[in-house]
Amino acid sequence: MKKLKVVTSFTTLPVVDKASFCRNVLVKMANNALFNAPDVSFAEASAALDALDAAILAAKDGAHIAISIRNDCEKVVDAKFILLAKYVDRIADGDETTILSSGFNESRQPSTPAKEELTVKDGDFPGSIFTKSWLIDHNGSYRWEIRLLGTIEWVVYVSIQSSFVISGLIIGSTYEVRVAAVTKDGQQPFSQIVTKLVV
Repeated sequence: MKKLKVVTSFTTLPVVDKASFCRNVLVKMANNALFNAPDVSFAEASAALDALDAAILAAKDGAHIAISIRNDCEKVVDAKFILLAKYVDRIADGDETTILSSGFNESRQPSTPAKEELTVKDGDFPGSIFTKSWLIDHNGSYRWEIRLLGTIEWVVYVSIQSSFVISGLIIGSTYEVRVAAVTKDGQQPFSQIVTKLVV
């Protein structure tokens, strides 16, 4: 059986998705006692992400200089999070639970890929996000919860649809989103939390 490794496929994500992925990694690693001596400090990685978030917003108008700055910031984030991925790989030594607890993805054994429980993408309008869940296949409803990163209180939405648009969010802020299926047996466990920069 092949030893599991941390993969750096996040470097190929679109820049906004990459920023959200890396923010999620940072939150999970910083709150995990297994990762107490990273090769890149969490403060340094957070500063690089803050710079990238600002550059993403500045480049929305399509100005060439702003796009070039965003690309430079993206390269810095790639470099720092590749180092963090290598650190996690070293600490995990092939243990899947340790790898997944970091927020990074692991190399998979050959199998049919499973769908993610929850995906969060940019909405059609500024200040909105589009969420999609695959938690239940049949009749039921969904409890969507969202909060500003760093806050405690969740804002709750309930829907019978497996996708949901949340609008009126603060542009340039990062949010945490989770969803739980509600079936005839009651509310089921929440999905993993997904972080998303709102643009």
